[in-house]
Amino acid sequence: MTLIKGIPANGKVAVLGSGISGLTFTYFLSKLRPDIKFDIYERTNEVGGWIKSQQLQTPTKSILLEKGPRTLRGVSDGTLLIVDILKQLQKEDSIRVLSKDSIANKKYLSNSDHNIVQVPDSVTSGWKFLLGTNIIQPSLIWGFLKEPFIKNKTGNVDESIESFFKRRFGNSILTDSVISAIIHGIYAGDINQLSIKSIFPSIKKLEDEHGSIIKSVLFSKKDKSKEKELSPALSQYETLISPNANLVNIFKSLTNFPIIAMKDGLQNLPITIYQNLFKDSNITFHFNSNITEVNPANGVIVNGNQQNSYDHIRSTIPIKSLAKVLKTSSEVQQDLKSLEYVSIFLVNVFSTKSNLIPKGKHGFGFLVPKLSSNHNDASLLGVIYDSDVEQNVKPLIDDVSTVDSSDKEYNKITLMLGGHYYNKISIPSSSLNIKIVKDILEEYLGLDLQSKNLIIRDESNITDKTINELNENDLLISYNLHNDCIPQYNVGYDDLKQKVLSEFNDNTKLSFGGMAFGDGVGVPDCVLNGLKDALKLKQM
Repeated sequence: MTLIKGIPANGKVAVLGSGISGLTFTYFLSKLRPDIKFDIYERTNEVGGWIKSQQLQTPTKSILLEKGPRTLRGVSDGTLLIVDILKQLQKEDSIRVLSKDSIANKKYLSNSDHNIVQVPDSVTSGWKFLLGTNIIQPSLIWGFLKEPFIKNKTGNVDESIESFFKRRFGNSILTDSVISAIIHGIYAGDINQLSIKSIFPSIKKLEDEHGSIIKSVLFSKKDKSKEKELSPALSQYETLISPNANLVNIFKSLTNFPIIAMKDGLQNLPITIYQNLFKDSNITFHFNSNITEVNPANGVIVNGNQQNSYDHIRSTIPIKSLAKVLKTSSEVQQDLKSLEYVSIFLVNVFSTKSNLIPKGKHGFGFLVPKLSSNHNDASLLGVIYDSDVEQNVKPLIDDVSTVDSSDKEYNKITLMLGGHYYNKISIPSSSLNIKIVKDILEEYLGLDLQSKNLIIRDESNITDKTINELNENDLLISYNLHNDCIPQYNVGYDDLKQKVLSEFNDNTKLSFGGMAFGDGVGVPDCVLNGLKDALKLKQM
């Protein structure tokens, strides 16, 4: 783990990147140490990083297109922090939640025939799932029966997710049909490359401590009456930053809401934090910055023709970007560059009337497992049913005055293509990808595109965000290519992470935030990581 030096009184800190990681780190540390001056460097002209809520304006209404993360899933420590931050900034009424029993909480997988099968939430759907995914096979059943008797892998040796489950169950049916789909939805990664230790540490722990996954699940007992216990980081947060947070109560209020969103888009989360930080005279934002050198030894940053010295530098930008400007040894450069990233071709599809979601398959969306890869020339990872989620969320605060009165007629989905598939081939041209998208809409979702008027927008290259009124027959297709947007925790990642962090120990003035060498790739993971390191830096 990185040993982080404290910052002297009235010290200076540089933060690279104004995504959720950079903003929340600054928020926490500025509360802990109001004497510190911050310079936040952002290469674009807005905050949010990969969280991007694009608004297209017609003559009568706005169309929200989420170009990155759009919801927060689960009641994690990071989610509790986010809710309390919004509460402290008097934006709690912008939080939207989805109930467990909502139709929009139903999840689906695509099988090898491109049929969409519901992930079980009842006995009936469980039986349909088993039949629809063809997962009931003698070899898998036999694998489950033998698993308790499989010997552990000796030594602290890492292996891929696929290798781990194949070793435990004797086949790859489970990974090919189900687990690979889950990984596609979170990491857009390849289960044959991703590390079991890094992605599923709790499952690996079951093997290490109990010798069997099956035995551990069958015989473990959970004390459901036990109160939520705050982690050390959350306890310090309540003591030092937000004494009235009552995170245990927030936890209880969120237990029935597996999905959390923001009114008018998730980018309102970083925007809200930015608006608060902007008021602080000790915090300066530098938009459209052009950093050409970062020196971790002496804390010097060169931005354009200006050179500034800092007591600490917090990098939350992609490691590939940092490596280009970091003044360090060639060996360290190679270590940084060895971290693999994947790219995503993200497509929003919007219609005022046309039903984009298959009849009887409403929910959160569907993911495409590895099993379908032989029939997946489209490199499709999954499809999110945005309109189902948006039309079924409700305010966290039970106050009728905050209920949205938005249009409920529209249909909107998001397609995610590429990920690890693009690392094996060159990324297709936009024109080819649009052709692929059309095939997906017809093949998976059963749309008749011949009867539609397609309005296709390359959003990253169109500055004008106003469009004509959409008619019933219009189908809006808006796309963006996100290059190197998700780091991959491949086999050996833990060793790489520890090596990199040890290279930037207390002899340097640099620490890492964000997805690469933090606590995970999710928004709550990045927020929690920012708190932990801010707590380490608070001492003088």
